[in-house]
Amino acid sequence: MYFSKIDWAPSETLFKIGDFGIHYYSLMFIIAFSLGYYLMKNIFNDEKISLDYLESLFVYMVLSILLGARLGDVFFYSWDYYQNHPVEILLPIRDTPNGYTFTGFRGLASHGAVIGSLIGLYLYRLKFKERSLLWLLDRVTIPVSIGASFVRIGNFFNSEIVGKYSNSNFGVVFLNRGESLPRHPAQLYEALGYLILFFLLRQVYKT
Repeated sequence: MYFSKIDWAPSETLFKIGDFGIHYYSLMFIIAFSLGYYLMKNIFNDEKISLDYLESLFVYMVLSILLGARLGDVFFYSWDYYQNHPVEILLPIRDTPNGYTFTGFRGLASHGAVIGSLIGLYLYRLKFKERSLLWLLDRVTIPVSIGASFVRIGNFFNSEIVGKYSNSNFGVVFLNRGESLPRHPAQLYEALGYLILFFLLRQVYKT
C-alpha cells in the first residue's frame, strides 16, 4: 500500500485584529473547557447535585490547570529564560527589541496541568465537602480525557510534540519547523488515544 506524506505548514492564528490574535491552540483549550463544563453539568444533573458546586469546581479547575500548565513549562523547560524575564511568567507578553508585545501564553506543559488540577481538586474539596475527593476524581477524568484530545490537536497546529521520523514516505512534514522529512504525527495518535479513553470512561460511568 502506498502512503503519501503530508506537508504541514498551517498558520497558528485563527484570526487577528491588530496585535491581538486567537490561536488555534487557544481555541482548543476553549473547546476543551466548554465541553468539560457541559459533561460535568450532565453528571451533576444525573446525580441530583446542585449546580452551585459545579460553578465553583469549574473555576478551580480552569485556574489550576492553566496555572499548573504555565508553571510546569516555566520551571521544567524554560527556567533559563524566565529567570531573567519573570514578568512574562504570568503575563501573555514577550520582551522584544521594540518593547513588550502581546503574544498569548506560548508555553504550557501537560504534566504541569495534571499537577495543578490535582492541587486544585484538593483545595476545592477542602472548601466544598459535598462529595469525596475520590468521587471528584472518578468523574473529572471523563471531561479531562476528551479535553486532552483537543489540546493535542492544538499541539498539531503548533507543530510541537512531534513524533519520530517515519523513515518512509508515510507521515507529516512539519514545514514550520524547517523540516523536510516526514514524522509520525504523535499529537494525532495521542488525540485518538484520549478520544478512545473518553468513550471507555464514559461507558464505565454509565454502567
